[in-house]
Formats: sequence, C-alpha cells, structure tokens
Amino acid sequence: MPEYTIRHLEGGTEELPCLIQLEDENAAMYFNIIHGSKLRRRFTTVASGTPCEDYVLIATHYKTDGSAHERAILLFDLG
Repeated sequence: MPEYTIRHLEGGTEELPCLIQLEDENAAMYFNIIHGSKLRRRFTTVASGTPCEDYVLIATHYKTDGSAHERAILLFDLG
C-alpha cells in the first residue's frame, strides 16, 4: 500500500502526511479530516469542480529493494 502526502507546489516544499491508505480518495478524505480545517481547503480525487493548481497528492510506493516510486494524483477543490 502506498504512503500518501499532500504537497504544496507554490512557495516551498510543504508536505502534509496522509499516512498509508488503501486508495487515493481515502488519502484525500484523510487530509480533509485532519488538515482541511487548518488550511481551509478540502480536496477530492474525483474529477469534479475546479482542478487544484497549488496542491497535489503524492503516492509513494516502496519496493522490497528499498527504492521508492512517486505517483502524482490531480486534486480537485471541494470549496
């Protein structure tokens, strides 16, 4: 299972952990519950609404040899 973070693309390298999740949308829901009120943002991975231009969901897949592969997932603002 991948480990997720929400990465802020503007103004630095802020990353907010979303822990290990079963799927991409679970990571977005985790962000909404834990970090959403602090940042006053809510996201979904479902293609609806306005695509988010300043945050991206990163899924990091760790391999048995110790290497890692990152996959970027587009986020959409929930308002």
